[in-house]
Amino acid sequence: MKSCFMFGHSDCPNNMLPKIEEAIEEFYLMGVTDFYVGSRGQFDNAAAFAVKRAKHRHPDMRLFLVLSYHPAERPVCLWDGFDGSYYPPLENIPHPYAIVRSNQFMINHSDYLLCYVKHIGNAKNFLDYAQKRKAENQILNVAAP
Repeated sequence: MKSCFMFGHSDCPNNMLPKIEEAIEEFYLMGVTDFYVGSRGQFDNAAAFAVKRAKHRHPDMRLFLVLSYHPAERPVCLWDGFDGSYYPPLENIPHPYAIVRSNQFMINHSDYLLCYVKHIGNAKNFLDYAQKRKAENQILNVAAP
């Protein structure tokens, strides 16, 4: 099973949904069945929604919510359509760095990355980090022209 971590700017416009859906379909055709996403903004919501819709066509797809904080400290309630949550091994990471480290962990341990990065910000920092660690064909930025 191959995996895809999805991240992007929190201000992703709604009109990006078709591109996100198309990208998820492409990844599925390349063997990706496990999709991981956070819960911090519009891109995360759109990506999760797109995977949920794709799961109707591809029942072997799975969607996981990435947790930056241990669920014992910050309990989480999964929304419909998620198959589970995933907490990267970050027990010794101070809270101010938890989001950065969880995203870096997911970038390092996923086969593919789907992102929406259009301007400077944390998502751009994560894309720069990913581009140093992944081959160009492992990263798909739906905001790119």
